[in-house]
Amino acid sequence: MLEFEILAQGYYHPEQLVITYDPSLTMPKTAAIQAWMDELWTQKLAIARAKNIPLFDAPLFRLITVQARQDGVLHLTLGNTSYKEYVTTRVPEFAQTHMRSELGNALSVCSVVETNDGYILLDKRQGVDVYVGRYHVIGGFFERHLDSTAAAEPDPFAAMRREIREETGIQTADIAEQCCLGVVYDAETPHGEICFLTRLNIPLAVVQTREPEEDEIKQLHTLHITAESLRAFLVEHHGNISATGEPNLLLYGGIKFGQAWFEHVLERIR
Repeated sequence: MLEFEILAQGYYHPEQLVITYDPSLTMPKTAAIQAWMDELWTQKLAIARAKNIPLFDAPLFRLITVQARQDGVLHLTLGNTSYKEYVTTRVPEFAQTHMRSELGNALSVCSVVETNDGYILLDKRQGVDVYVGRYHVIGGFFERHLDSTAAAEPDPFAAMRREIREETGIQTADIAEQCCLGVVYDAETPHGEICFLTRLNIPLAVVQTREPEEDEIKQLHTLHITAESLRAFLVEHHGNISATGEPNLLLYGGIKFGQAWFEHVLERIR
């Protein structure tokens, strides 16, 4: 069983990822829905405090549409949402009784980070409110107040570099290449995610000397990449990888080892 849907896949350089941003494109809400969300959010804040898990509202981008165009451009339409809307509308009692277009649909970013000596970086999630104990790649939410250009345009590549810097200490100068591999949708905790590949110009030994800006990753895991090692990791840990980290690894494997590899592994875990 898959916990995700791949909305688009490819190999997109920054100029090939085009975004139309309209702040008026927000989640449809009645007064009753807003009141229910407010009450649930208060409850979740109390639970998070009791468990010593950080939980706070933040302005996020909302995924509206995804279009992989014939001219090689990946076009996204984005609106506005918040972490509060994401947390409250992802609960099954709401998500399973509403259409996807009626949910918060917060947008995140995640990336396979590959060192120049053939390792990728992995996190095993701790101290978070979803997918605790599961493997994940480097990632986080696409935040409106942090990840926009000077002209107030959404910049997902900058968001991804920020997350990598905060979680690993890797700097922009350490990055040799960054591309978008597509967009996926997490069906379990409903939200969209832009998947990236970040290739570094430094080896793992140097990465391990970098100081993260935050303590979100308790222990950085690594995997030396071959076609077989990545296949084995995905098959063995299926169900123990986050619902967006898994397709990010699949999309990466498809780029690195070919479409036949991608289709074979997808069939194995389906």
